[in-house]
Amino acid sequence: MCPRNQIRTEVIKAKHILLCLLTWPLLACAAPVQEDLPPGYRGWPYKAPTPQSVPGATTLFFAEDVQALIETTDILLVNVSPITLGPADADGNRPWIPRRDKSSEQLPGSIWLPNVGYESLDPEMDAYFRKNLAFHSGGDKSRLLLFYCTADCWMSWNSVKRAREEYGYRNIYWYPYGTDGWKEQELELETGIPEPFASFRELPDG
Repeated sequence: MCPRNQIRTEVIKAKHILLCLLTWPLLACAAPVQEDLPPGYRGWPYKAPTPQSVPGATTLFFAEDVQALIETTDILLVNVSPITLGPADADGNRPWIPRRDKSSEQLPGSIWLPNVGYESLDPEMDAYFRKNLAFHSGGDKSRLLLFYCTADCWMSWNSVKRAREEYGYRNIYWYPYGTDGWKEQELELETGIPEPFASFRELPDG
C-alpha cells in the first residue's frame, strides 16, 4: 500500500477511535456492554440485527468512509447477498437464479459472491468462495477487502469472519449497512452479476 493510502486508512480508523472516546463518558456511567457474538458462525435467521463489529476486522458505519477507501486505495468490494443456486444442467453447471423480490443492485465495481455467508458451506461453495477471493485479490492476503450485503444481514458478518479466520486475509473491512446504507445516502448503485458458480472448478487453488 502506498504511503498516501496508508495515511487515509489510518485516518478512517482514527475517526472511529475518536467516536469511541467521545462517547466513553456516557458508557462509563452505565454497566459494561458485552457484544453477544456467536461462538462460530451465525445461522438462521440471517436477516436480523447484527453486532457492531467482527473480531479482527474494521467496521465502517458511514458511506463516506467507504467512498474514501474506494477513491484512495485498491480495495476489493465483495457483495455477498444471497440468491438461489439452481440445479445442474447437462454439463454439470449450476446457474444462479436471481429472486424477483430481491434487488440485484450492488456498490459500483464490486464482485458478487452469493451464498458464501451461510453458517456452514459445503466443499464446493467453500472452494467457490476461497478461489474467487484468491483470484480477485491476486493471491495477496494483505489486500484490502470490504464485505457487505444489506442492513441487518448476518451473511456479510459470517463472510468477514470466514475470510479472516479460515482463509487468512488480514486487512478486512465490514460495511454492515450495505446497499441499504448506500441507497439512503442517494449514492449510485449498479446491477450486479454473480461470479459463475462453475468457477470453483475452473480457478486455481488459492
